[in-house]
Amino acid sequence: MQDLFNTAPIVVKQPKRFFIDESEYHCYDRNGRHLAHVHEVGLDGGMKALRFMAGNTAGFARKLMVNDAWRRPRLYIEKSWALWTASTTIAHPDGTPIGYIDQDFKLFKAGFRLLDPWKRHLGTIKGDFWGFDFKIVDHTDHEIAKVNRQVADLGDLFTAADTYVLWPRYPTLPEPLKTLVIASGITVDLVLAEGKR
Repeated sequence: MQDLFNTAPIVVKQPKRFFIDESEYHCYDRNGRHLAHVHEVGLDGGMKALRFMAGNTAGFARKLMVNDAWRRPRLYIEKSWALWTASTTIAHPDGTPIGYIDQDFKLFKAGFRLLDPWKRHLGTIKGDFWGFDFKIVDHTDHEIAKVNRQVADLGDLFTAADTYVLWPRYPTLPEPLKTLVIASGITVDLVLAEGKR
């Protein structure tokens, strides 16, 4: 069985949801083999009720645990509460930061900065006008990966189900850049689309 950190491409899919505002993703390889399950943690009844009553929960904080195909915790992703631009912490399962993916405000374009635990710049995610194609570059502006959002099937249009494909170009990227690139396939949706229903 392949490992999430050594697979290309990685297909990130949300299960179909109609009225549930709880973050969940599944990661697969190109042949449909399951690589990881990503689920929200620490979500209590009060927050579920608040999300149900709110019309738009895009700015709400979300905490996710990434478990691999053997159900072992591999990553912790925490998106902070945000009014305009979100900061997302990528961490080890115990909460020790690996780095950050900070939303970068760009007029008419979606963008993010990849930062190490000391907030030093490692790379950038550059999105197109429509938020469907993202290019990930290192600090020298060299492309190291890309993320493509797939158009939803007709049956998925009203179910909050999105699909992204992450295409890492280099299997031997240095850490923490490699882990930040892997996490970007989830973080892009978490920040730009999750809760905007």
